[in-house]
Amino acid sequence: MPADHIEWNHAHLLALAWTPAYTAAVIAAGWSGTAILAVHLFATLGWFAAFERWRPHRPRWQATPADWRRDASFLGMNAVADGLAGVALAAATLQFTGSGPASMLPLWASAPLAVLVAEFGAYWLHRALHRGGWGWRVHMVHHRPEALNVTNNLTTHPVNVVLLKAVKLLPLALLGFSADAVLLAAVFMQLQSFATHANTRGRMGWLNHVMGTAELHRWHHSARVGEALNFSTSVPLWDQVFGTFRHVPGAEPAEVGVEGPGGYPAATATWALATYPFTRRCCSA
Repeated sequence: MPADHIEWNHAHLLALAWTPAYTAAVIAAGWSGTAILAVHLFATLGWFAAFERWRPHRPRWQATPADWRRDASFLGMNAVADGLAGVALAAATLQFTGSGPASMLPLWASAPLAVLVAEFGAYWLHRALHRGGWGWRVHMVHHRPEALNVTNNLTTHPVNVVLLKAVKLLPLALLGFSADAVLLAAVFMQLQSFATHANTRGRMGWLNHVMGTAELHRWHHSARVGEALNFSTSVPLWDQVFGTFRHVPGAEPAEVGVEGPGGYPAATATWALATYPFTRRCCSA
């Protein structure tokens, strides 16, 4: 096999192909944005879960029944949190939607720009949550699993979900992005959130420099704090701009999770993880 041969991550590449086709079809069919995102979530989850069974990157990272129970529990909690946050944000920004400078852009330009704007807010929130203190207590929940696979993308604290939705949607609303641009951006970012956590075999080559990949995000989940860079998820632009981009072709962290896990709740203790930010014990990032 040639030294420069790449075994591509077909799961991610194919998802990048079928997601636009799916989105175009359901928009043409008149589906609501909520329905489009909900069906896409479960389709994407199932897609990568199937590839993880067929072509896993690390077999020992396969989700266990306990992992599934934890991840499903957080999915339920976060569906409620996300829905409530969405209603509140929509009410607060209704007067701005479609009336700012972004409203003058064609959809083919505004949708990609919406991704970059949303990722900018998410990038700085993510960095802030890694600084320690109460923010880390909230964000630690997502880093507690000691494996990286598609389902533990769901294990995120509801407070984290609300904060992330706010820093993504508020700038988009204030700048006047249309509902269609926000929807297209949301579908892409949802795909990327699952793809970057997926335990699927293969690499992404030069695409690591233009979009988020599992290769990049595994470094972010490194148990070694000094390696846990790559704070962007959908695209690496803001990591590249602000000096937190880490890509070492052919290499990856030895372990993922949190440093010194003995000070935290067990990785599958759902209730302990959910209540951890509100307990008195505190650990640093």
